[in-house]
Amino acid sequence: MYNDGMQKQKAQIYYSSIHFFYWMAHATVCSFCSAFLLHNGYSSSEIGLILAMGYAGSILLQPCLAQFADRTRKFLLPDLLRAVFGIYLLLSGLVLVLQGRSIFLSVFYILVYVIHSSVVPLLNELNYYLEAAGNRMNYGAARAVGSFGYSIMSTAAGFAAEKAGYWTVPALTTVSAGMVLLLLCMHGKIADGRHRNPGAEPEKSGGMAGFVQEHPDSFLTAAGCGFLMFSTITTANYLLQIMENVGGTTKDMGFGLSLAAIAEIPVMFFYSRLSRRYSPGMMLKAAAIGYVIKQTILLSAGRCETVLFSQLFQMVSFALYLPASVAYAHETSTPQDSVKAQALFNAMSTGSGLLASLAGGFIIDRFGVRSLLILCLITSLLGMIMIFLSARTGKKVCGR
Repeated sequence: MYNDGMQKQKAQIYYSSIHFFYWMAHATVCSFCSAFLLHNGYSSSEIGLILAMGYAGSILLQPCLAQFADRTRKFLLPDLLRAVFGIYLLLSGLVLVLQGRSIFLSVFYILVYVIHSSVVPLLNELNYYLEAAGNRMNYGAARAVGSFGYSIMSTAAGFAAEKAGYWTVPALTTVSAGMVLLLLCMHGKIADGRHRNPGAEPEKSGGMAGFVQEHPDSFLTAAGCGFLMFSTITTANYLLQIMENVGGTTKDMGFGLSLAAIAEIPVMFFYSRLSRRYSPGMMLKAAAIGYVIKQTILLSAGRCETVLFSQLFQMVSFALYLPASVAYAHETSTPQDSVKAQALFNAMSTGSGLLASLAGGFIIDRFGVRSLLILCLITSLLGMIMIFLSARTGKKVCGR
C-alpha cells in the first residue's frame, strides 16, 4: 500500500500524468476539431452538427457511466477507466486512417468526441478515489499539469498541421490516448486493489433524476456553470474563425490556445492554497466574474493581439472554475452519489457544448463571428447571475 511519503507522491505523479496526456488529447480532439474538419472539406455548419452530435451522445452516456461507477462493487474505478480508454484508442486510430470528407469519418469523429467528453467525471472522481485510499492528492496541481500538456500540444499540433499536414492531428490524439491507457494498465491498482469505489452502496445509490430532485441548488449552480462553459467551448471550437476574422492564422490559433493553457497553470497549481481560505462556491462566483471580463475583451477585439490578450484572462475564469466546480460537486454530494455529482456538472458543460456546436457554426455562416461573440457574452452574464443566486459559499457545504 502507498502509506509513506514517497508512495503518496507517486500517486500524485501518476494522477498528474494521466491528466497530462488526457488534456493533450483534448487539444487535438476538441480545440483542433474545426481546423481538422475544415481541411477535410467540412463547412462550419457541418462541423457544428458533428460537435452537437458528439455532445448529445456524451449527455446520454455520462449518466450511465456515473451510475455504474457509483453502484458497482465488482469493478474498481481504474478498471472502468481502462475499458473506456481502450475504446477511445481504437476509435482515434480509425479517425487517423480515414481522411477526407465522408460519412465514416463523421461517425468515428463523433464517437471519439462522445468518449472523450464522457470520461471527465471518472477522471475527476479518481482524485478522491486515490485520496480515500490514503494518498494526499492535489487535484488543482494535477489539472495544472494537464494544462501544461494542453499548451504543449496546442503549439505542437498547430505547427505540425501547417508543416506536415492535418493527418497529424488524429495521429497525436492516438498517441496521447495510448499513453493514458498505458499508465492505467501499468498502475491501475495504485490505490490498493481491495479499495472499492468511494460510496459504492448499491442499495443507497439512486439515479441521476433522483439526485437532481434531492439537490436542486446544485442543479441550478451546475446550470450556471453550463452557461459559463458555453463561452469557453464556443471560443475554443471556433477560435480559428475568430482569429481569421481579425487577420490571424492557424498558427496564431495554436499560440492562442497555448497561451490560455499557460495562464491556467499557476492558479490551478496553487488552488489547494486558495481553498484553505475560500470555499468552492466563493471561487465559482469569482470565476464567473472572470468569464464576463474575458468575453467583454474578446468582443471588443479588432486585432489578433487583442484576441491573444483575452486568453490571459483564462487565469481568472476557467482556471478557477474547473477545480472549484470539481470540489463543489464532491463536497455537496453524499459519498454514494459522488460520481453522479461530477457527471451532473460535466453534463451541463456538455449540454452547453451541444448548444454551442449547433449555434456556433450556424451563426458564423449566417451572421458572422461578432454575433457569436455577443452571444458568448450574454451567456456568461446569465451564468454569473445563476451562480450568484444558487452557489453555497460556506466552508463546509455538506456532511463529509
